[in-house]
Amino acid sequence: MKKLKKVMVALAGAAALSTVSYAEVPTGEEFAKKFIISVDGAKELLGKPNVRFVDGDSPKKFKEKHIPGSVNAFAHDLHYLEDIKKCGLPMCPERAAKFIGEELGIDNNTHAIAYDDGRGPNASGVWFFLYLYGLDNVQMMNGGLATWEAKGYPVESGPAKKPPPKKFVPHIRKEIIATKEEVLKAIKDKEHYFILDARRFQEYTGKTLLEALEKPGKHITVKRGGHIPGAVFAEWKKFAGNPSGKPDRDLFKNLKRLKKVYKKLKKKGLTPDKTVITYCHVGLGRGSFVFAALKLIGHKKVKVYVGSWDEWGNDPNLPIEK
Repeated sequence: MKKLKKVMVALAGAAALSTVSYAEVPTGEEFAKKFIISVDGAKELLGKPNVRFVDGDSPKKFKEKHIPGSVNAFAHDLHYLEDIKKCGLPMCPERAAKFIGEELGIDNNTHAIAYDDGRGPNASGVWFFLYLYGLDNVQMMNGGLATWEAKGYPVESGPAKKPPPKKFVPHIRKEIIATKEEVLKAIKDKEHYFILDARRFQEYTGKTLLEALEKPGKHITVKRGGHIPGAVFAEWKKFAGNPSGKPDRDLFKNLKRLKKVYKKLKKKGLTPDKTVITYCHVGLGRGSFVFAALKLIGHKKVKVYVGSWDEWGNDPNLPIEK
C-alpha cells in the first residue's frame, strides 16, 4: 500500500483490440494504472451500475466472507483440460461467453474488479482470464480482501448468488498466451525465448502432483511430475509483496525489489528482447501473477502458457525434466 500506491489507482481500462500487439499491452507505471486498483478506489465503485466484483478464491473461502454483491470464480477452476486440447484456451469461446455473461453477469462494457485474500495469484488469474477473452476494463484489487476488511469496509458470508445474466462476446487476445506448440519451439530457441516456472519447488522437481479440472465437475491428478525442459525455476513468491495475505500490503513487491529479482533472472539467461513464457499448473494463478509482475518491471514480451503443467504433464509425448 506504500511505494506503488501512487500508481495503483482506479482508472478505467483503455479500449483494446482483439488483435493486440505487445506494444499495445502497457508496461511499468502504465500497466499499474490500467490494471491495478486500490482498495479505497474499489470501495468507491461498490454498488455502482455495471461494476462487478469477482472473488478468485475457492468457493469455501468465498462462503466464509466476501465483498457484498461479489460473484465467485475460483481461478484454479477456470481451466478445463478438454478445452485446452480442443481449442488451446482455458475455455473454448462459446463456453467462456456463457460463463462470463451468464454466471458472472459481465458484458463487454462491465468494469470488473478481481480480488482474492490479498496474496495475489487468484486475483491475477481472474484478471488474466477476463482480459484474455476481451474484457477491456478489468483490474486487480491491490491489498485484497484482507485490506478491505481491515479498513472496516463491509463483508458478507454465504454462497454466491447468481447475478442477472448478460451477453458477453469474446474477443480473444491470443498474443498474450502461448500454446504447447510454441513452448516446444521455445525449448529449442533459447536465443529468443525464456521459459519461467512459477510453481513451488516440489512441483518443479516432480515430487508433488496437483489436480485440475478435465471438464466441469471432474478433477484429475496430473500423470507426470517435473518441469518443461530448460524452464527456469522462479516461484511466484519471489515477485509477491504479500504471499501470506496480510492487511495493508501490496500484491507485488515494489519496483526496486522487483528489479532485483529481474537482475537474478538475467544471470540465468533472460534479456529484455526475449519472449518470456510463464507457466504454473493451470496458468491462471501463479503463471498470470508472474506475467503481471514482469509487465510491472517493464518487460514487453510476456506470455502465459495456459495449458501449463496440467496439459504438459498429462501428455506422454511431451518431454520433461526433473
